[in-house]
Amino acid sequence: MDVTPDATWRKIQRADGFTGWCSNQYLNSLGTNPPLITQKLFTGVTYTRKFRATPTRLVSHALVVDLKAAAFEFLVTPPLRDKEPFLCTRTTSSFLEKFQLHMAVNADGFYYLDPATYNPAQYCAEGGEPVKLIGLASSRGKQYSTKAPGRPIMYITQKNVITFDKAPSAIFNAVTGDRLVVTKGLKVSGLESNSQDPRTAVGVNQNGRFLILLVVDGREFSEGATFPEVADLLISYGAYTGMALDGGGSSAMIVKGVDGKARAINKLMEENIPGKERAVANHLGLYIKK
Repeated sequence: MDVTPDATWRKIQRADGFTGWCSNQYLNSLGTNPPLITQKLFTGVTYTRKFRATPTRLVSHALVVDLKAAAFEFLVTPPLRDKEPFLCTRTTSSFLEKFQLHMAVNADGFYYLDPATYNPAQYCAEGGEPVKLIGLASSRGKQYSTKAPGRPIMYITQKNVITFDKAPSAIFNAVTGDRLVVTKGLKVSGLESNSQDPRTAVGVNQNGRFLILLVVDGREFSEGATFPEVADLLISYGAYTGMALDGGGSSAMIVKGVDGKARAINKLMEENIPGKERAVANHLGLYIKK
């Protein structure tokens, strides 16, 4: 970020925004785009950035959460009311700040509702636009929207037991994905492999202890990822089961910075504007109890 006139000290910055000065004698140059960077962000949470130069440029970001290392609480975006429109759009950053979470990603895909029928001024008092989720969601026991045929669902119990497409007796938290990309530790066969886009995905290891939140940059320096590449990335972190969430301009990985404010880990891209964050329908976040 900066260097002293004699070039003996350098200003450094961590992924959560923590900055400081470090003597060159304690630093090793990793180059402009090192293949791997790993940092401890929170108790039980490790951030990893991976860079691949060929066959296409690909930058990915992962938060690996050890669910046994701290007292974690999940939150899926709560519904605003008991009937459509259940949700109004909100950025992942504002979701994290509103509910004072430590990390969050965007979740299910959505459709904008006709403003002539659902007036934003009437239904979205806090801003945003009325939207309809593609699939089922549940926020701390309050279920809303409906299942979408062929779409996978990740269920999270109150005790943080995670299952895919196998609903617990009492549905607590749940988000619908775009498609499964990893099952039984293997890449799903026949995944669409032509489109390269920003991606968001989630996975868990075989015993359910480790959660992987993954976002791939795209449409700028990083050219994005195909679904098979997303599967490979999840597997590289030990995923036994994994699914893609909404991607494209919706993809966002947000953490609580050292200043307490939302901080984007990935390169946001909305309407081809670098750094602009899309307001989306729902989100998946985690809070770490002290």
